Amino acid sequence: MVQSALVWLFLNAVLAGFAAVAVAVHYADEREPDFVSAALAAVFVGSCVELGMANGYIPDSALSTAVVGVCIVVALVSLALGVKRDQTAFQAFRGGARSR
Repeated sequence: MVQSALVWLFLNAVLAGFAAVAVAVHYADEREPDFVSAALAAVFVGSCVELGMANGYIPDSALSTAVVGVCIVVALVSLALGVKRDQTAFQAFRGGARSR
């Protein structure tokens, strides 16, 4: 039987990767990061680390706790910048949304 923790870790890792690709593609097109997608990527990376610590895949140490804290701060700052600039997530994957 498949452990559900591994499924959730994989799902969060895929979503983090998708959001990171959205940031990179938007930056390549517009020369400005997609801050909302960056916030989502930080949230999903932080949740991967947290799930890994909770299930024993990553050792519970000060470094892993600091990584989760940095992810939270990056997510909050990125979300604030994205809201300030009136951005929406995954702008790079929408055809007509590139020129605001």
